[in-house]
Amino acid sequence: MTSAYRLIGLILMLVGMGTLFSCAAKTVPLEHQTPLVKNQPYEATQQNMDYQLAYRYVFVKSGVAEPDRIEFTGKLTPRRGLETLAIRLHLLDAAGKMLATQVLYAPGAGQGAGRSTINRNIEVPPGAVTLAFSHFAQDYAARPILRRR
Repeated sequence: MTSAYRLIGLILMLVGMGTLFSCAAKTVPLEHQTPLVKNQPYEATQQNMDYQLAYRYVFVKSGVAEPDRIEFTGKLTPRRGLETLAIRLHLLDAAGKMLATQVLYAPGAGQGAGRSTINRNIEVPPGAVTLAFSHFAQDYAARPILRRR
């Protein structure tokens, strides 16, 4: 009988831990889909509860020998209190299928998120017609305060 109680207790503990971890870290679905406009500057702002990214891009249609590319620039302002922030740019086809992904911002583990300028030349695969963003954010964990005795 005690093994049944232990099993139930273990299951409840695992469910509780899963809920805790799902609240502490989140992966956000694709956001702010934008059609690619060829050979002309496009400016916009991507904003959500974790960051604001004012960006500009030019989709440069290259010749036969070179791939098409996006010249991307942006100014990032993350929300205070983020330990981790990773922002990705995705290139999609007309059906919404992801063709390529480029990391725009990821400072590294434990570095914290800060204001940044982003400059990237991104190769565009054939068939890409829109771009979208996704991100992962995590707050600083509550750390216990050590007391002297």
